[in-house]
Amino acid sequence: MITEKHISIIEALKQATDKQQVMQIISGITNDDMAAQLQTWLEQQSPLEWDSTQWSSFRYALICLRGCPELQ
Repeated sequence: MITEKHISIIEALKQATDKQQVMQIISGITNDDMAAQLQTWLEQQSPLEWDSTQWSSFRYALICLRGCPELQ
């Protein structure tokens, strides 16, 4: 279930312009359940629904959520 916190993170990711900003947003997630739900949401997105910058941010966020070494 997507909560207000998820929506806030998604909106921040939509505004991110580079990988460093995405990392800052993702590193702020401290709840494993929230991270898992966000990962599921990101996996269900289609590139046709987003502009290239947003899609790039979503894909990088997904990579990070799946095990980015910087977050371990």
